[in-house]
Amino acid sequence: MGLDLLSLGSQGVLTAQRQLNTTGHNISNVNTEGYSRQSVEQQTNDPQFWGGNNYGTGVHAAAVRRNYDKFAVNELNVATSNLSHAAARNDQLGRLDDMMAHSAKKIPENMNEFYGAVKGLTDSPSDMGARKVVLEKARMVAAGMNDVYGVLQQQSIDTSSQIDATVKRMNDIGQELVDVHKAILKTPAEANDLLDRHDKLIRELSEYTQVSVNAREDGLFNVIIGSGHMLVSGMNSSELTTLPGEPDHQERRLALVEGKSVKAISNSDIRGKLGALFEYRDDTLSQARDELGRMSIGFSQALNDLQGQGFDLNGEVGKNIFTDFNSDRIARSRVVQNGESTADLKVYIDDLQKLKPGDYQLKFDGTQYTLTAPDGKQAAVTPSGTPPSFNVDGMRVQIDAGLAANERVLIRPARSAAGQMRVTMEDPADIAAQSYISGSSVSKGEGDVRVLQSGGQKEFQVRISPDGSQFAVTDTKGQILVAPQAYPPGGPIDVNGTVIDLNDKAVPDDVLAVSLIPADGDNSNLIRMQELQTQKLMDNGRSTVLDVYEGLSTDLGVQKASYERLQDVSMVEHDAAEGRVAQVSGVNLDEEAANMMKFQRAYMAASRIMTAANETFDSLLNATR
Repeated sequence: MGLDLLSLGSQGVLTAQRQLNTTGHNISNVNTEGYSRQSVEQQTNDPQFWGGNNYGTGVHAAAVRRNYDKFAVNELNVATSNLSHAAARNDQLGRLDDMMAHSAKKIPENMNEFYGAVKGLTDSPSDMGARKVVLEKARMVAAGMNDVYGVLQQQSIDTSSQIDATVKRMNDIGQELVDVHKAILKTPAEANDLLDRHDKLIRELSEYTQVSVNAREDGLFNVIIGSGHMLVSGMNSSELTTLPGEPDHQERRLALVEGKSVKAISNSDIRGKLGALFEYRDDTLSQARDELGRMSIGFSQALNDLQGQGFDLNGEVGKNIFTDFNSDRIARSRVVQNGESTADLKVYIDDLQKLKPGDYQLKFDGTQYTLTAPDGKQAAVTPSGTPPSFNVDGMRVQIDAGLAANERVLIRPARSAAGQMRVTMEDPADIAAQSYISGSSVSKGEGDVRVLQSGGQKEFQVRISPDGSQFAVTDTKGQILVAPQAYPPGGPIDVNGTVIDLNDKAVPDDVLAVSLIPADGDNSNLIRMQELQTQKLMDNGRSTVLDVYEGLSTDLGVQKASYERLQDVSMVEHDAAEGRVAQVSGVNLDEEAANMMKFQRAYMAASRIMTAANETFDSLLNATR
């Protein structure tokens, strides 16, 4: 009997000791991130049958269990990914919005100062000092565009570097998860602390991307990122990498290395911080550069066009003030193709009002060209003419050498324009103050005459027929100089040695009067330049050049406010999910202190059983003497 009591007591002591050890382990890890509270599952020993009855044989510690709720943890991982994505986007847009409100704000200020200088020159068109001020203000506009473009370009480079660093950390996590899996296989019982470490790594991974975890029959796990890309499978980890973009090699893409194969991952498949980085680089920064580029093209091209419609101080047709955005070099730079391509395409801007931001994708399947617009709409295009070309959204795409079968290129009409903008005029005397479009013109449309070469005919009028199908050129007395012919013309028009170009935007009965006789003190072209400040040149006649900037600032502000609210909502959801996990897995010090006292008393009571067994055994021995 003494031996039975001793066994009962010793097992009780050992079980209570394990309870105390586990409780102490919980208390020690109360501040350990990712720790799940553990508890000892104790069970009664199998009874012994004796004398027609079953007698209990004590207790034992059956297992140490984690307090864990798989569904709550999965919910927290999803909430973590959503919060990380919203927080990263809010931070990115906040920095960009702050730049637009401070350094980029100089762009419209510089433009307004330029128009102010033009107004000052209008009062004294021959004043060289006033002309120098106009050129200096023009340089400030170009420099402001260049500076902001440089900042956005650097942010794009920095974001790509952050993407590489994030991918590296995700690969490290994948390898650490494999190491944990190996340690789990070596652990004979349930590896509670290793599983906590596993969950902590998954939690960190969910900050970078969307994660799902599936348990395997062998006790290990499959870790899937995005919309079905296996990062870890049991004892094996795939490697994430970035590949050069296609066809833009600078926009690196995400890919997964699986054995000897490399599988590209769409950026839309990724959430979390990594997804936010891709969105910022490919969407937000691209939008900002496109809109600033449209402003640069609109501002420069409108002023250059007016320069070409007037006389400078030397009585010559005005030269460009800014970069010619329809030069062959810049027209070719709007096309992005891979390094092995032999295609030769140029993109010219013919209509500012129709010019849109974004990427166009042109693909050739061997027989047909297909153009995908920035909004995703596809349309077949058929180039015509010599060289072949087609028109879309104010652009003329000229194909000097065609695409190979199944080749695709990107068309970015305005992406780099803010960085390409320069003041090309050096002599202030070259500013064309006098317009050769005479005040006697009667024009209801947007018809324009551009003098390509000044010859013997100094004054004439271009007249559009009442039905708008023909035009003719007469002198100031109505005598025919160029007989009626189809409108719009197919090329330049020779008027007694003066060669002109007539656009296709005149309306019936328009009369465009041209005078190539210089007049000292004439400021008619400067007045037209001033009018550009409020002229609706962009967005199909809805926006001025400055309105484009205001629209960009407003859109970025709306996006910022939207992600700020989304971050607040995601924070609430994350805190709620974290609370549910803590309710199940968290350590409560008050509860653990109570358990400590309870198990301490159990330990002491079991020790008393052992004392009783010892005393009983001694009594039996003494009785036999």
